[in-house]
Amino acid sequence: MDNFANKYPYLSDYSFFKACKIKERGYKYTEYNLPIQVGKLVFFHGAFATTYHAKKHLETYGENVIYGHTHDLQRHTQTKLGGNIAAWSLGCLKNMSHEDNRWLRGRLHNWAHAFAVVDWFDNGEFKVEVVEIIDGKTTLWGEIIDGNN
Repeated sequence: MDNFANKYPYLSDYSFFKACKIKERGYKYTEYNLPIQVGKLVFFHGAFATTYHAKKHLETYGENVIYGHTHDLQRHTQTKLGGNIAAWSLGCLKNMSHEDNRWLRGRLHNWAHAFAVVDWFDNGEFKVEVVEIIDGKTTLWGEIIDGNN
């Protein structure tokens, strides 16, 4: 949206920040790929797409991180003197049908639909529960959720 608004300055109301009414809705806005920390867990877009990208993110950032850059599921954990740290790649929620992914030009990919439920404790520690979605269906806390209905 910003590229469009910059190309046509008379459409400045169509910048992402203005069109989504970030300020009016009370959201905290962070520039692309800058980290947002909640307790002892950091969220950001991500930077690496190697085979072992979760390991690469963890080694590079040295913190508990969740990212979605690669659109697939992966986790890597390291034990340090201060305890365990981990990195989670959470997949995506985009349409992955062949018709909607023409820009991949038919290439195979290992993307997965998923989201996470994160519980935080008073001391900033947390628990991440990755919920994978298969063909539009998943289970959460013993309940079947069918997104196809």
